[in-house]
Amino acid sequence: MKVNKVVVVILFVVSIVALAAISQISELKTEFPESETRSKFTQATDKISVDEIQDCTITYYNATRGVYGYVTRVRDINDTCFDSINQVNYTCAKGSEQYQSYEFLGTEVVLKNDTDCRTKSFVISIDKGVVIDKKEVDFSSWGICINSTENNCVAITCGTLRGGSARNGIFNGCDGGKSCQKFLFCPDSIKVHFKASRSDFVEEDPTFRLNKLEYKEVGR
Repeated sequence: MKVNKVVVVILFVVSIVALAAISQISELKTEFPESETRSKFTQATDKISVDEIQDCTITYYNATRGVYGYVTRVRDINDTCFDSINQVNYTCAKGSEQYQSYEFLGTEVVLKNDTDCRTKSFVISIDKGVVIDKKEVDFSSWGICINSTENNCVAITCGTLRGGSARNGIFNGCDGGKSCQKFLFCPDSIKVHFKASRSDFVEEDPTFRLNKLEYKEVGR
């Protein structure tokens, strides 16, 4: 019986060591990056839709994970025996039986991936009835832009790190004297507004000193 207890302790220690090794091995990554362009479509209004164009980097890597499963083990069937010489009862083995034990079996290498996407432009499609008028605001080398709906128009509001309205790839608003630029794409018009030290957007703001972002025609 003492031998059985020693075996159990040894198996337990081996399992702990194996799990620790897995946790360290699984952190090792062999990376295989790929790039692709994705598009997210939104029907913003009855006549205006928006395609959000994203540059995505997909990083594939090999990760090691533990494999677990059931193993057939054998254990003693204990009973109470009587020592006639010493006149005492003691625990004794009357036989053995098989049982299923869920255990760590080893490791395997699996392919995983991390995907990082960054929006680089918005393509606005305006249904003119006869034609579809498409404009693109490409801010990939300018800053960060977000889109929203204002009345029956699509607003593209843009900010930069220099203007205080974007940081670490995140747009953080146009309040408190931050410099921003806004495009308003409406069914019958397109307007471009600016703001810096003032609190509202206007067509001309002399305090706006950033390079102005332009939209472009992308075909009909």
